[in-house]
Amino acid sequence: MIKKLIELQQEIYNYHNSKEFPYNNYYSPRISFFQIGDLFEINYYGEGFDDNPLIPATDFEPEEMNFGFCALLDFICKNANKVVQLNFIGPDAGANGTRSWNFERLINSTSNFINLESFSVALTDAGDHNQSVIGEFDQEDGMIAKLVKKMPNLKELILPSAPDITFFEIPDLKIENLAIQAGYDHQGFIQNLAESTDLKHLKSLDYTEPFDHFGDLNEEEFTPYEAFEKLFQSNIFSFEHFHFKLRENRFSSEQLTALQEIRRVQFFHIKTIAGKYIRI
Repeated sequence: MIKKLIELQQEIYNYHNSKEFPYNNYYSPRISFFQIGDLFEINYYGEGFDDNPLIPATDFEPEEMNFGFCALLDFICKNANKVVQLNFIGPDAGANGTRSWNFERLINSTSNFINLESFSVALTDAGDHNQSVIGEFDQEDGMIAKLVKKMPNLKELILPSAPDITFFEIPDLKIENLAIQAGYDHQGFIQNLAESTDLKHLKSLDYTEPFDHFGDLNEEEFTPYEAFEKLFQSNIFSFEHFHFKLRENRFSSEQLTALQEIRRVQFFHIKTIAGKYIRI
């Protein structure tokens, strides 16, 4: 496995290093890995678009597609039972203010990742130029649920988009630590979580409401306060030392205190104020 990973590293470097487009330390894709017993943690750096998930990366034309990302996903599908942790990060790059991560290549495969315990995609920083999202064309469209179904022993999930209702229909989820950003659409995440009966192992939740970069979001684009009340009243917070981080900038201190009074969890509120360009 180590030899295969080193060969993949070299293939990615060779593909993305030419006379016309030399390798760039900031933008060009790369992977790193760590051996953990008989399994491996694999880290990817680069962009996450996939123009055609049906074409194997080995058939890509030179300098035409996102080879590094796609080649890694192809590799993971062929070695699914050897991976315990997957981490995806990249530069603050995208198109039209969006940095898309498209995992259709994993979803379309016949592989299941039975030993995978942690799946992480870089979250959007308040100072980023581009909003990270799971899916294609700004639409999550159930991609998260389709991924998680292939990861039956997943314990940690960190994503820059909220999953839709189908995520909560997956039986007997093993997830203990969940970090979710709403992205472009919260999709009723908090309400759905409050009503869920399949996240019995959850011990910590880190949730971020949408970034209001330009002050033009409508009220319905944020989660209503009543949904958080329902969450605090739910069985999700029944774990004795549950830790909840809420990142948003709308609720008053009185509202936050009222939530804490419903259920005495470890409740940490973090005000998130998105950056803005200054026009001169």
